Parts: sequence; structure tokens; C-alpha cells
Amino acid sequence: MIESTSIRYFREVTERGSIKQAAESLRIAPSAISRQIQGLEEELSAKLFERGARGMSLTDAGNLLYRYAIENQTRLERIRSQVEEFDSLQRGHVKIATVEGLLASFLSNFIADLDRDHPGISTSLTTVGSRAVADMISRHEVDLGFVFGRAPRRDLIELAHMRQSLCVMVAPEHDLAKRKSCTIKDCAGLRVVLPNPSFGIRQEIDRACAQANIQLELCNETNSLAFARAAVAQTGLATFLPREAATPELLTGTLIAVPLRDKRLEATQVTLVQLASRSVSPTAAYIAQRLVASMRDRDN
Repeated sequence: MIESTSIRYFREVTERGSIKQAAESLRIAPSAISRQIQGLEEELSAKLFERGARGMSLTDAGNLLYRYAIENQTRLERIRSQVEEFDSLQRGHVKIATVEGLLASFLSNFIADLDRDHPGISTSLTTVGSRAVADMISRHEVDLGFVFGRAPRRDLIELAHMRQSLCVMVAPEHDLAKRKSCTIKDCAGLRVVLPNPSFGIRQEIDRACAQANIQLELCNETNSLAFARAAVAQTGLATFLPREAATPELLTGTLIAVPLRDKRLEATQVTLVQLASRSVSPTAAYIAQRLVASMRDRDN
């Protein structure tokens, strides 16, 4: 029991009016209750009961302790109720760290569906690069994380993968906009705005350019994919993103996605990870299962 035995016995004596009646209610020996009451009085250095012909009545100190006992019981009942709600997935809070590319469509849709089905479950989303996602999970700052590519640390387990093939993103007026596809070699000398090197997308593009022995003309570098999309939509620059990361602009036609025909860049993915040594809450486990199902549905 979270409530101490001595407080429980004290409360029972107060409400029953005598040790004998409290013992009958609790189905224990009166001597056990007497010892607990005596222990409380010694610990508090105060007399808790006046013994009289009509039973036991509280002293001023006893009244103070009884108010505490009732308040404590109320809190415990509230906690028990909340724990039951957590177990039944009526309540709960889950912390997720994610790469930015999933916010535009996948995670926003996921959170909307979750709120409809389980309005008592809340989430917090933190947007950082893949390395920072892994570090936050390892420090127990979040329950789950999305990284671009494979898990970057050995202490993480991969729960699911979702394909995120990279495309060249350009404005409708750009020379590449009419192409059905292009290769990374076709992008030699392309004027671009790119995510900074903390992003898995940037790391993949740098590797692909090195393997193809080409260079891009880097005009802007940013830690915000939203800025990269906005800059490309308003200029002659290009960037590299999965379709998922630019869903709003693609739907409105302010950006055009040109598929990259490159084996490595077509196989890029995001990975849902959690700490291998950590036992997550029932709510976090449920969210993880639901995310896995959503990721598989998106790939099928």
C-alpha cells in the first residue's frame, strides 16, 4: 500500500471510535493497532486521542493528523484512477523527437487521427537533426524518435522503416521542372539551398555527389526545411527533399518534385527508434505500435 499502515490504522480508529471496532473492521488484533497508534504518538511527540467512557476522541494534534490522512487518501484515490486510465489508454503523454521532414504530412496526420481516437493522450514533438534525436533518446528525454536513415547508435533499436526517396525540389518555372526524372550527375553545378550537415538528407546528398564526382553550387545552408522550401518556391534555387517533406507545396503547385534516379537516393528512409534498454510506458508502447502500422501502410 502507498498509504502507511500506521496512518491507515489511525484513520480507522478515528472513524470507528475505538480500537476494538477498528480491529474488527480491519480483521486484525487490537494490539497491532495499539502499537501503530503508540508509534505515531512517539514519532510526533504528541497525544492523538483522549480515551473516555464513550470511546476515543481526537486531540487537537489528532484532528490535524486526521485532516492530513483524509487529504492523503483523496490524493491516492485520484492517483489510482489516473493509473487505471493510463493502463486503459484513456490518458497518457508521449514525447517524440523527429527529423523535420515528417512534420508536414505524416506526423501531423498521425496526431490528428490519434486525437480523434484517444483525446486523453497528449504528445510533445521536438524537431532536431537525426544525431540529436538519437542523443535525446539515449538521455531519456523522449520516448520515441524518428531519424533519417538507419539508427546512428548501437543502444537504439529500430522499430520500423518508411521509404523516403529523395527528389529535386524546384519552382514550376525552373528548367528542371519539366523533367520526368534526373540523375545526381544531371545536378552538377545546380544552385541549391541545402539543410546543414546535421541533417541526414544533407549527408546522403554529400555522399552521392562525392561518388558521382560532381559539385553543387551551395547558395544557402539552413537548419530549417520550411525555409528551404520557401526559398526554392520564390527563387531559381533547388533543394533535395522527400515528397513527404513538401506535401503542402506539392499539393498547391508551388513546388515540383523531380524524382532522382539514383539507387542510393531512391532507397533513403526514415526509421522509428527507441532506447534498447528502456521499458516504455503502456501509452508510449501503444503509440509506437500505431506508428509502426501507419509507416507500413504508407509504404504499401
